[in-house]
Amino acid sequence: MTSARQEILWINTLKGGCILLVVLHHAIITTFAPSLQYLTAGIIPAEGWVTFNKYLSPLRMPAFFFVSGLLAASAISKKSWQEVFTKKFSNILYLYLLWGVIQWLCIHYISTHMMGDRLSTAKNAAYADSPLQFIKLLLLSMTSLWYLYALAGFFLFTKLFHRQKVALVLLAIVANYAAQLSLIPGWGPASVAQNYLYFLLGVFFSERLIVISHLERQHWLLLAGIALIGVAHHVGGSYKNPFYSLLTIVFGIVLCRFLNQRCNMAWLNWIGRNTLQIYVLHRIFIELLGLSALTLALHYGWFGNTTFSWAWALLMPLAGVAVCTSLSLVVWTLLNHGPGRMLFLYPRLLRKQATEAKSSPLS
Repeated sequence: MTSARQEILWINTLKGGCILLVVLHHAIITTFAPSLQYLTAGIIPAEGWVTFNKYLSPLRMPAFFFVSGLLAASAISKKSWQEVFTKKFSNILYLYLLWGVIQWLCIHYISTHMMGDRLSTAKNAAYADSPLQFIKLLLLSMTSLWYLYALAGFFLFTKLFHRQKVALVLLAIVANYAAQLSLIPGWGPASVAQNYLYFLLGVFFSERLIVISHLERQHWLLLAGIALIGVAHHVGGSYKNPFYSLLTIVFGIVLCRFLNQRCNMAWLNWIGRNTLQIYVLHRIFIELLGLSALTLALHYGWFGNTTFSWAWALLMPLAGVAVCTSLSLVVWTLLNHGPGRMLFLYPRLLRKQATEAKSSPLS
């Protein structure tokens, strides 16, 4: 029983770790990296954070999509469309569109009206200057919510063609390399194309990868071969390659299982069960707090202070993750009542839950 429980817990641990890495990534690329030019001390540790974030890229979203595929496997191959369409497709698409609008209104207001500036120069629906531009970027997945766009599309496409498993995997491999070779225009579509492979690994090959993660003697030769091919890709200029990602997924499972065996990971597992609300809310707080912090620090010349520069260089990424994650969970807790629940769940699913609660013999 304990072993089965640990097998379940590592999924939430991995999801929790991935969402914290997503928050860290956004905090670094939008706030921390642009601030390095103003530091008067702590340059080396600050650059270390940027490098650390870069080298986590083969794990962060690939592992997220792997777990998503694993959790969707039964719905794709065993359940009818009627059983799963609303929850697995309509709900995700609804949240993508709803929070795309909310993020755009909030972030555009923050950057244009409150601060008169914005954190990033990237093309993003949240920075759109007009409704038409917003719709265009949203349709192209050029938004920090692109994971939801991809997840809905991956589920729909995979369920339609799940019997053609080999063809789907070959298509995903081609898409992955096309994205690596910059053959797909736009960072949003490229991100979607690059990650379909990991979703399919979760759907079709999760059991095999979980077996490999037990690291029996016969598995080490296979993992060494994968590592060598990954290094060859790296030498050829492709760091974020599928072989590195495959290794990080396997060893991510190993680490998460180990942590649950040796430590109390309840806090991270709870975060792993609540990734959605962190994902949709955190970028708003990064924009608000990151832009505010940078504006104040520059206005008052705090970066000229050695102590402040060192503190910023060492602690700002961790503080950003802690504060933005905590605020996201607090706001979710406050909003997730009555009509506010429609911010986090498709209304039809809410009605279904209410109907089931009324008909339950325990209600």
